[in-house]
Amino acid sequence: MDRGLAMTALLLWVRLARATGPRATDVLSAIAFAFATAALLAVLGGVNAFQVRLDEGRVDPFDGELIVTLALVAAALLLPAVWTLAQAAVRLALARRDDRLAALRLAGATRGQVSTMAVLDAVAQALVGVVVGAMLALAVTPGIARIEFQGLPFTVAELLPPAWIWLAAGAAVLLTALGAALASLRRVHVTPLGVAQRVGQQGLSLWRIVAFAIPLGVYVAVVALDLVPVDVSFSIALIAIVVLAYSLIGPLLIQLVARIVARAARRPATLLAARRVIDDPRGAFNIVGAMSVAVMAGGFASLAPALGAADDPFAVDIATGAALTIAIAGVLGAVLAGIAQSAKVLDQQREHQAMHRMGVDMPVMQSALVRQVALPLIVGVGGAAGVALLLILPSFMLWWSSADSVVTWALLTVGAVAVTLGATAAALPLVKRVATASTAA
Repeated sequence: MDRGLAMTALLLWVRLARATGPRATDVLSAIAFAFATAALLAVLGGVNAFQVRLDEGRVDPFDGELIVTLALVAAALLLPAVWTLAQAAVRLALARRDDRLAALRLAGATRGQVSTMAVLDAVAQALVGVVVGAMLALAVTPGIARIEFQGLPFTVAELLPPAWIWLAAGAAVLLTALGAALASLRRVHVTPLGVAQRVGQQGLSLWRIVAFAIPLGVYVAVVALDLVPVDVSFSIALIAIVVLAYSLIGPLLIQLVARIVARAARRPATLLAARRVIDDPRGAFNIVGAMSVAVMAGGFASLAPALGAADDPFAVDIATGAALTIAIAGVLGAVLAGIAQSAKVLDQQREHQAMHRMGVDMPVMQSALVRQVALPLIVGVGGAAGVALLLILPSFMLWWSSADSVVTWALLTVGAVAVTLGATAAALPLVKRVATASTAA
């Protein structure tokens, strides 16, 4: 796209922004980017603190390197949540503008101009979110500094990485927003009427079972049965691979359970929710995926205090780190649930209006929205907890002897689920507003 067309797209975007003004969806999108940025900076701050301690020789070299490795694993478990949250923010930002962008295509705007306007929307809101998220990360850093690891309390200086890491994290969020915006444009790019066209989701392949079974089998042979002697770092890496591999089988598991629920449904809301989950199991799992893998990792980590000696600082650190990972994943999952469901309500605006005109009660539509989150949440998180319990079954009695760690893991898991379901309620008023609107917004 040449400079002239780019300037035209910029002017159209400015006029469109002035005509519509800031919307509630814009604010929610910026909030999503803010939480994604704050979570990313908080995790990087923890990794930086452990690395600083190791470099300065204030901790045992072996334990220090292992803690850094575990911190990087925790960061890897949370990165998919940051990506999914950014995607949901972009979808929410574009949901109320898709029809206008398609109308501009009908009026003669080029594909490049429409793409530029959509990207500018997403990047502008991401930029606001990055700034707010950085301030939020600074605000919570003194609270995080009260947590004790490696027998030492954190300091604010340790938890503040170098400026280039902050800039890199902000750039990563902006690039994520850019990539998600470009991916979201496919509906408009099909034709000028691409927004109105609904393309069905492809079914999930059973290869996901094989992809999950392979690392699971290696874990059982190497770690559970101890058939091959390996060091601690390799075992941790293998556990991390098994946990991340759950993301492959999770959508398939949710889809299978949703089909069973749909066949046995006795209430319209349950049937509607199950059908929506069946149509988009990947999207359903994306909302609960990070929380699921965090719960599974927490299940493994809850075994650490039982394996270590009494009051072993390293085992306590592992359990504390797992609790923090679940807590952060729970917060991100709650924000993601509210944002993603708001975006879905806007995406399904015509469907809600049609159901309202057909006489479907508002409580039914709102209940379906809650169950649309509750079903994958219970299946995804419950399945993750079940797999974790199954894999630590050989050490179950030893694991159960560490009651404090087990209870903490269970309470955090239940709390994360409850907070996520509560956050979904934020989208319920939007259902009524969208369904009763006389014309598309």
